[in-house]
Formats: sequence, structure tokens, C-alpha cells
Amino acid sequence: MSGTATPSRYGRIALWVARVLVAIPFFIAAGLEGLSSPATLAEMDLVWIPDAPLWLVRLVAAVEGLAALGLILPGLLRLPMGIVTLSAAVLLAVQIAALGLDLAAGSLGDLPVKAVVLALTLFILWVRLRTQKAEATAP
Repeated sequence: MSGTATPSRYGRIALWVARVLVAIPFFIAAGLEGLSSPATLAEMDLVWIPDAPLWLVRLVAAVEGLAALGLILPGLLRLPMGIVTLSAAVLLAVQIAALGLDLAAGSLGDLPVKAVVLALTLFILWVRLRTQKAEATAP
């Protein structure tokens, strides 16, 4: 990344790759949690779902899906890039909550994948906040 408000060409490519790689698992999770029957949800190996009311599962699915869209759509539709920043922050909060639930339940089987997605989300957030700060202080 360069010191300017606009990331370099390689920085923009890296940011796009990170945004897509973070969005994919959240699109999948949103689809599974949002469209699966309660019986199917109960069979899933997700720590928090068996004890959660169906409305909460659907709400989390909607938040995950909308935030994943928020990582992708601004770049495609020329929407404000602040949406990417907000979406990354929301997904970071979801991931921290999920990690806490997993740790509490001792369910760490997919920790490496979650760690990579978490690192990519932090990268997205870091680049976006850095870019916004540079844009705000530019003359």
C-alpha cells in the first residue's frame, strides 16, 4: 500500500480478493441459516443454533448476507465505500461473537478457517479506515 489516500493497483487487487474471500463464507452461511428448515438447522454442527430461537437464526443470516453484499456491491455499483467499512466492522463483530461461542463450547475444529477469514476481515477494515483517514485529511 502506498502512503496516499488511494491504494496502489496491487493494493486494490488485494483488497478485492480479500473482500470476495470474506464474502463467500458469509453468503454460504446466510443461505444455509436463512433458508434451511428448523429440523435441518438442528442437525447442523453449529454451536449456537440448537438453543437459539428461529427468528434470531434468521436475523443473523440476514445480517451476514447483507454485510457480505456490502463488501461487494459498492465496488460494482459505485456505491459509497463507507458501506465496505461498515460491512467489514459488522462481520468482524459477528466473527468475534462466533469465536467466543465456539471457545465456550470447546468447538475449535474449524478454527484455522475462521482465523483466516478473521485476518482478511481485519485487513479490509484496516485498509478502509486508513483510506478514509487519508481522504479526510487530504487538502
